[in-house]
Amino acid sequence: MISMSSPKTYILQIGMNPNPGGLEAFVMNLYRKIDRTQVQFDFIDWYGEERIAFSEEILQLGGQIIKIPSRREDFMLNKRKLKKIINSEKYRYVYNNLNSLSYISGITATYKNPAVIPIIHAHNDNIENRLWLTKMLDTLHKTRINNEKGVRLACSKKAGLWMFAQRRFQVVPDAIDTLTFKYSPQKRKLYRKQFNLENKLVLGNVARFDPQKNHLFLIDIFKHIHEKKKESMLILVGDGRQLAEAKEHVTNLGLKDNVLFPGVRKDVPGILQALDVMVAPSVFEGFGISVLEAQCAGLPCYVSEVFHPEALQTPLTKIISLNAGPKQWAEQILADYKAGITDERMSFANLIKSNGYDSGQLARQMQQAFVNGF
Repeated sequence: MISMSSPKTYILQIGMNPNPGGLEAFVMNLYRKIDRTQVQFDFIDWYGEERIAFSEEILQLGGQIIKIPSRREDFMLNKRKLKKIINSEKYRYVYNNLNSLSYISGITATYKNPAVIPIIHAHNDNIENRLWLTKMLDTLHKTRINNEKGVRLACSKKAGLWMFAQRRFQVVPDAIDTLTFKYSPQKRKLYRKQFNLENKLVLGNVARFDPQKNHLFLIDIFKHIHEKKKESMLILVGDGRQLAEAKEHVTNLGLKDNVLFPGVRKDVPGILQALDVMVAPSVFEGFGISVLEAQCAGLPCYVSEVFHPEALQTPLTKIISLNAGPKQWAEQILADYKAGITDERMSFANLIKSNGYDSGQLARQMQQAFVNGF
């Protein structure tokens, strides 16, 4: 843990939701590594009976989770409660983790308070695939946030250009704990035995079940792979609104015994050790932290053209156009696949760390900024 002598700085985190994804992973990777005697995060939760992801861990780490009414439940009360919290004289920064600009109350509530600085962090660049109302609000709110005070951060250059246009912004990498995700032959053996995967080609994906992640396309890829290689399995880690549809698609294709849905897991690093290939045919991506984690574990990664260069840190990645179709994806994966694992898998964690994508390194940099100013 980092240690610095300065008064404690409190930061209010907005944007976490109940289903852990890349945004939530970024916040928690930072929170775990930062010196919490010097910098402390509190978290807004407006999800009613549901809780934001990692709630138990947040409380264990000393953070406070503040429940307020949801926007759908009572939009004006949501705004009033949030404004009162922001102006409580506790917080130096209000950290807005955003996939869109449809809701900016956590930003605008700081404008009349010179003591509070909004941090606006773009976690996505979903330009073409938004609902019409979201697109309209994005356009309307861009002008406002880019004409006011704020620290502007982005997970990638593309995400920053989309959200901030011509305003200056800083790219902050979606860093990971490289030691945790580093390849371990012992863990691989353990997890492959646990899931009965010995002597099989195992593909996988770790993502929220959402149309953005293109799970149905991925299942179609696996269908073509399984036709050619019967000793193959697919593991789809996560939860979300499209989970039931994905399971139904698997059943309809006759693949029920060959596709595993282990749900939301706390042991993702272990599951990655068991895989042979990561497949991520996303329709759009802000960064793609799960692909970075997979590379850290030494996995070949087949990704769509929407992934940003910042997420593709090793020679393990191969980009395939979504227009190529599931069959061509499958053929490429099978053509490249080599049975057997070498010690080379262990080397990629150090490469990713040396490229500046380790959460410990990022925590040191961000802590200095939180304490001394951006």
